[in-house]
Amino acid sequence: MRQTRSRRRWLIGIGALVMAPLVGWIGVLAFPQVVCHHQVRAGVIRLYYDDMPEAAARALAQAVDHRLRASGFADSAKTVRAFLFQRPAAYGWITRLSGVPREAQGFNLSLIGNTFVSGPRVAALGEQSGRRPRYSVWEGDPAHTIAHEVGHQYVVDRIGRRALPQWKREGLAEYMANIGLIRADSTAGLVSRLGVFDDDQAWSATRGSARNGWDRIHYEAGLLVEFLMDVRGHTLTDIAADSVTQEGTRTALRAWAEPR
Repeated sequence: MRQTRSRRRWLIGIGALVMAPLVGWIGVLAFPQVVCHHQVRAGVIRLYYDDMPEAAARALAQAVDHRLRASGFADSAKTVRAFLFQRPAAYGWITRLSGVPREAQGFNLSLIGNTFVSGPRVAALGEQSGRRPRYSVWEGDPAHTIAHEVGHQYVVDRIGRRALPQWKREGLAEYMANIGLIRADSTAGLVSRLGVFDDDQAWSATRGSARNGWDRIHYEAGLLVEFLMDVRGHTLTDIAADSVTQEGTRTALRAWAEPR
């Protein structure tokens, strides 16, 4: 009996030692306020930040809230959380825990409902590209990046964790992040931005001067989803269907834009 109890205590002790790092890892990702503890709230967004003036954080939260509400996908009864890191070391720690490349501007962990963004990384990309093309991942606007990552959360909330092709995942997030501003910008029509996508010179300051650059791929994905949503009248569920393909949507968009 004593040997059984002793063995049980030994197994419990070993289990506690094994579980402690895992619990700590999950705890930091679920409650990153331990390293990013300042916060402001604006509408549907609660923004946590580590090192920036409160007024700037509040203005940023308001800009994100405007983008999310204007997309039509925001749930006014539900607050989403975003964590903006200005300290590279803190963001690097979070990316290591998440298994995300450190160079990523941001990412969303939909399972725990948290979005993480690197302020310096967003700013660096904007400086490299001259903040162009607008409405692309190179514009260097943290409101765009935060809204994009929250957009991934909105997709999961509405259609679950079904596997979507990259162009749908990223296109939906880009649509949700930008469509409100695009509709208010008379120079940013769908045909006009299709021309930007086709203009190699417009992407010369970025790695997307080739059409297979990840930034240019994201930009086109946003155009394709916008075409499906605003021209074809598709819903999110429609777009998620396997019958909606990238090549078919690309062909339909080009045919629609040809006479315009």
